[in-house]
Amino acid sequence: MEIDILKKLFFNKKVAIVGPAKYMTNSGLGKEIDQYDTIVRLNRSCESIFDYSQDIGKRTDALYSCLIEKPANAGTIDIKKYKEYGIKIVCSPPSSNMKGISHTTSLHDLVDVEKIKKLNKEIPVRIIDHIFHNQLAIKVNCRPNTGYAAIFDILRMNPEKLGIYGFSFYLDGFIEGVKKGIIEEQNKTESEFAEQCFNSKRHVQKDMWLFAKNTLLEKKNVYLDPTLKQILELKEFSKQAFCNQN
Repeated sequence: MEIDILKKLFFNKKVAIVGPAKYMTNSGLGKEIDQYDTIVRLNRSCESIFDYSQDIGKRTDALYSCLIEKPANAGTIDIKKYKEYGIKIVCSPPSSNMKGISHTTSLHDLVDVEKIKKLNKEIPVRIIDHIFHNQLAIKVNCRPNTGYAAIFDILRMNPEKLGIYGFSFYLDGFIEGVKKGIIEEQNKTESEFAEQCFNSKRHVQKDMWLFAKNTLLEKKNVYLDPTLKQILELKEFSKQAFCNQN
């Protein structure tokens, strides 16, 4: 069943993956995104659809999520809402160490496994193969973000086209509300949390940017939204370089 769903959603399909970067606000890209065969969102991004559909589209067909129920991560896993969003499959990275290396295809230790078993009865839950995840982690020399791993996981399923929207490597913040509750959890504003993510030693943004720059710009079946294309074409990875270009 899982393989059939993956083939139906990704193989030889036009796929859009939509990240939560702040620059998507007022982008007006929603109609363009909704024209794809399959739309992939990340962690809590479905919660932003109703306020920002004109910028990020209305549909969700697949969700890549770490499944950790914290405001900074997946938020509340609400099976009823997942079904209302139209999610047909949930994919999650495997548990791994600080460098992103996994020894087994299993969920993160902080995931409520019993709840995910209930979710799996309603919507298939797929754990990304740990060998593939390890190979990617070695290439970027860190643990890939969920969205970053999703990009390269989708590419190995041979889509006709992969449109990548809303990824900034934390050079800007988040669409408003996508990290709702972060103040209560970590005593940080969303912008302060974005700065923390930018400087993360676990998910090293500069290394992931460099690998993406060296691979995605050259792929014929990959479309990058205009701002992401500018980011990957930067000569150096810094907020100053990003600001100078905008």
